[in-house]
Amino acid sequence: MNPDQFLAALTGSHEVLLMGVVNVTPDSFSDGGLYYELDTAVAHALRLVHEGADIVDVGGESTRPGAEPVGLEEELRRVVPVVRDLAATGVAVSIDTRHAAVAEAAVAAGACLVNDVSGLRDPQMRAVAVRHGVPAVAMHMPVDDPTVMQQHTDYDDVVVHVVAFLRDHAALALAEGVPTVIVDPGLGFGKTIEQNIQLVRRLEELVALGHPVLVGASRKRFIGVLTGVEQPEGRVAGTLAVHLASVQNGARLVRAHDVAAHRQALTMWRHLVS
Repeated sequence: MNPDQFLAALTGSHEVLLMGVVNVTPDSFSDGGLYYELDTAVAHALRLVHEGADIVDVGGESTRPGAEPVGLEEELRRVVPVVRDLAATGVAVSIDTRHAAVAEAAVAAGACLVNDVSGLRDPQMRAVAVRHGVPAVAMHMPVDDPTVMQQHTDYDDVVVHVVAFLRDHAALALAEGVPTVIVDPGLGFGKTIEQNIQLVRRLEELVALGHPVLVGASRKRFIGVLTGVEQPEGRVAGTLAVHLASVQNGARLVRAHDVAAHRQALTMWRHLVS
């Protein structure tokens, strides 16, 4: 799927879209270091597209709890060449970053989507999406610093809080001219295990806002705790369960490491519900 096809599917159909994860990092919780070099990152992304990814999400900074911050120049060095090489092949590319300067450079290199785990809090990030006319993902995280996000899980009602946060941030971005805002409840980002479960069970409350909803539970710790699977790469089945429940409750996009398994599951799900 090329960028134009991705954007058309995002805004003009009810198709469930699959986002493949490309971590150009040495320290991501699941696959840190595996695709750190340019050639291996590009090859991995192209493999995900072959397996059925509609778009690949390139990130150069781990946002796991306790991860070391990455300097701006280093993040740019990691992601921009990967985005440029992938975009040159016609692949739809998303840039996963909290930093407006990285988003700017990545979109200039060919990214067609900005994926901001800090929820489009930064007016400069919103300005990048407006200036280039690209859609953006606003994800819920209770604070702008992932190193301390798990210290901020004291919600009266996590679903009500997340829906209100994303409603307000999406409305602001749209009012400023961001063409489309995708909302993401931020599973695992400043949430307890039970709060993650509640967000999936009550996802229709977020869907009711009217924005496309993205869910990314791929290989996350809460799945490992609940299933007893310690190694992240062993959590594929648990991830599929969370993502299929989310799709059943209205999610339009799922973000996954294991694309082939997700493509098969989504194809089968479509046959069952059509």
